[in-house]
Amino acid sequence: MELRKCLVVDDDELGREIIAQYLENVPVVDTAINGQDAVEKFREALTSDAPYELILLDIVMPDMDGIAAGKEIRKREKELALPTDKQVKIIMLTALNTPQDVMQSMLSVQSSAYLVKPVEPDKVRKTISQLGLRIP
Repeated sequence: MELRKCLVVDDDELGREIIAQYLENVPVVDTAINGQDAVEKFREALTSDAPYELILLDIVMPDMDGIAAGKEIRKREKELALPTDKQVKIIMLTALNTPQDVMQSMLSVQSSAYLVKPVEPDKVRKTISQLGLRIP
């Protein structure tokens, strides 16, 4: 499936910009500065009938971290009884390359994949492809 709309969430402005550049051919690439901002944008997209197909979500952020945001996103999908194939794919982003952190994020958020920072364009594309999405 062609990726048409995604959300990049990172409290680091440069990190957001770099990942957004990797996705420059995707028609809509929104950004969020923290978990709370991400949850709000996710909810808005759902109600506008133009949901995100992919969220790249940093784990460590102030205010609301990526794990808490991911749990809120999954909670909202559950409230709406969205079938698994209609749920947003989440790639967790982390600078913490420890198995415990990665496993916690994968299990608690039910994320689809993870990438260790700094992320490289080829790894982003490959991971997105492995999720069944294609960058135009």
